Amino acid sequence: MSSSLRERWDRASTDPDPQTDLGYEHDPLTVVRVEEDGEQYIFLPGEEDHLSDAEFLIASPESICDLVDRR
Repeated sequence: MSSSLRERWDRASTDPDPQTDLGYEHDPLTVVRVEEDGEQYIFLPGEEDHLSDAEFLIASPESICDLVDRR
């Protein structure tokens, strides 16, 4: 890692604001609970034009963690 990149990394917030610091745009999601198994959810984008194969992620409960635990 170059020294300038290292310096930027060291200055980066440990709790960045998604919009201000990372440039993310917030879009509302629709949450659908799967009735067959109470621990499964489907998160859908609020706009229909965002419904494409590239917009979906399938994850098992074991692969999801609280980001606080990953610091």
